[in-house]
Amino acid sequence: MHRIILITLLALSSLTMTAADVAATKYRYLYIEAVRQQDADNYAEAFELFRRCHELRPEAAETNYALAVFYLAMGKDTVGIRHLEDAVSAEPDNTEFAERLAQTYLYRNRLSEATEVYERLVKAQPSRTDYLERLIRIYEQQRDYPNLLDALGRMELQEGQTEEITLAKMQVHSLMGDEDGAYRELKSLTDAHPNDMNLQVMMGNWLLGSGRKEEALATFLKVQREDPGNSKGQMSLMDYYRGEGNTAEADKLLYDMLVNPKTEPATRVTLLRDWVKDSEQNGGDSARIVELFNRVLALPQATSEVAEMKTAYLELKNAPRDSIRAGWERVLEISPEYVAARLQLIQIMWADTIDENVVRECKTATEYVPDEPVLYYYLGVAQYMTKDYKGAIASLRRGVGTITKETPSHVAANLYEMLGDVLQKVQRKDEAYEAYDSCLVYDPDKVVCLNNYAYFLSCENRDLKKAEKMSYRAITAEANNSTYLDTYAWILYKQKRYEEARIYIDRALQCDTVVEEANGEILDHAGDIYFQLGHKEEALDMWQKALPLGVENEGILRKKIQKKRLVEK
Repeated sequence: MHRIILITLLALSSLTMTAADVAATKYRYLYIEAVRQQDADNYAEAFELFRRCHELRPEAAETNYALAVFYLAMGKDTVGIRHLEDAVSAEPDNTEFAERLAQTYLYRNRLSEATEVYERLVKAQPSRTDYLERLIRIYEQQRDYPNLLDALGRMELQEGQTEEITLAKMQVHSLMGDEDGAYRELKSLTDAHPNDMNLQVMMGNWLLGSGRKEEALATFLKVQREDPGNSKGQMSLMDYYRGEGNTAEADKLLYDMLVNPKTEPATRVTLLRDWVKDSEQNGGDSARIVELFNRVLALPQATSEVAEMKTAYLELKNAPRDSIRAGWERVLEISPEYVAARLQLIQIMWADTIDENVVRECKTATEYVPDEPVLYYYLGVAQYMTKDYKGAIASLRRGVGTITKETPSHVAANLYEMLGDVLQKVQRKDEAYEAYDSCLVYDPDKVVCLNNYAYFLSCENRDLKKAEKMSYRAITAEANNSTYLDTYAWILYKQKRYEEARIYIDRALQCDTVVEEANGEILDHAGDIYFQLGHKEEALDMWQKALPLGVENEGILRKKIQKKRLVEK
């Protein structure tokens, strides 16, 4: 339809138009149609129409540019760049065309040609600092230092004299071996801002690095006089004194900086870390280090880093546990939500005794960080150990509720396993088994859970085949674990597989270091297995050895011994 309209219009217009006018009209209609097809994402049709436009007017900038985009997208760089060059030649003032050509050169690493185009763009639009930035990067890559200095100078004209530009120019001068030029650049900046003490410190550092020590010292002392709290100046002066071997003055400055409330927290931490390191390497006085930490910690603390450093240092020096505990408590005063510090404190308390103090600390931890599963694990264990089974179940269930896909699998498994143990303790067995099943979803090879789950099932004569499989995985993982071997033997016993059971109960007994120290439950089970195999004397001997060691069902054990003796009489 569009072609019919075009032909009709051309036919009507040809009565009054010249051949050139007809060609121009045809070009215009074809170009408009090409753009329309391109906007409709009909790229094949658009490309063909742009090619026909180019045949009519090879010099047309807009058509060359459009074709360049197509050819570059197709990976035909040579043809695409040629069309871009033709577009720029036709319209040299078109910055869009020129910038695309410069970028294309740059991406293809044709740096010299890219430089020429960007230089023309900067000349046409001096205020376009983004063009200057690209030029600077190109000159840096080419190591063309004279032109790089010139480009930086032009940037300075646009943005004014800044520390960043001055440092860049100084670096270029240094790369050229022109230290005087580097000095002139820095001096120009410091002269322009005589009250900026940080710039004065920069000058002092440069002088010191260039071996001009007396001038550097004079500059640092000037900063000290005019801005005594300037930490950068103090650090530079401290480095100067250390370099000269004047450790007394250096240490005095360091001490002043550490206790100066104006010192930035990050600077204070860096200074402390360096001082501790230096002290350790040179056999320094640890008491002095601790005293310094205490002086610093007496100041308001924006972060807990210094308190952490002190505590870590106390641990390094094997300080008393009370001191280390106090250190972590100080950390938590500053950062009460710090999970790692909470765990450190809990573990220290745990090592002493698990009591109500541990429970209270764990509860406090969950209040500050209510979405951290591992804290509920510690709380649940502490409540279990203090016989608060109801509280333990509630805490562990809350912990389970905080598990997400980001939770480490071992943490989730531990939570479910502990929940199962507590539920088993209060005889809520079905819920306990559900918890154990969930534990094994997160960690199918968790042998403690596999063993305990299997044993509890066997005690109920429940799902013995499932129990056997779990128990076998446990003894496969730990072949010399007497407890796991006992569980497996007991499950076989429950299935009346007495000969097999004897093999594993014998191994369980052998894995104990001395029979007299054996677990009473293992000896009790061994007696039952031997009794079923007709070895009644051995069975009685094992039961009697088990009695003083303690077993869960002592009354049943005594009845077995008494019954055996009555039968013998």
